[in-house]
Amino acid sequence: MAKRAPKETRKDKLAELKARHFTPKGREQRIAKALEILKRPGPTFKLDRKTVKWIAQDVELENL
Repeated sequence: MAKRAPKETRKDKLAELKARHFTPKGREQRIAKALEILKRPGPTFKLDRKTVKWIAQDVELENL
């Protein structure tokens, strides 16, 4: 098994990837889009704990 990179190295790499992906260009649009989505009504159905567990563990649902 391969050795993991030190934690600081992984954090640095993640910070670098985030900086490349989330550039200042388009920032306002991304924020506006996220806020719009958050304003939408959420799901109106309730699932019991057993059903949520079944959904999370069902292998067939992983490929949807």
